[in-house]
Amino acid sequence: MDGNDTTNTPRIVNVTVASSMGAYLLRTQELGAVEGPEGSLALHPALQPVLEALHHVLAGGEVAVHVLRSGNPDIVAELDRRAAYATQEANILNRVSGSSLTTTV
Repeated sequence: MDGNDTTNTPRIVNVTVASSMGAYLLRTQELGAVEGPEGSLALHPALQPVLEALHHVLAGGEVAVHVLRSGNPDIVAELDRRAAYATQEANILNRVSGSSLTTTV
């Protein structure tokens, strides 16, 4: 739903993303970004403050993020690489297609 949608009717939309973006999103799910059974998935509670901070930035606010305990450095590096590659691939696809068909991390 967009910000102007006043209906509460769920509907499926097709969103085109770079394949590496899809792989990145799947990997974040594998690592626990969402939890719960199918049909009842929810954002992992530890990510809720991150999402709230994102919303404040998008609404013109300013936030500070502090890592309290470092995660597995190999997984952090993997996710960094995946995000960077997804952004690079999306930019290439946008350039060659002449329109914005993909998203970035």
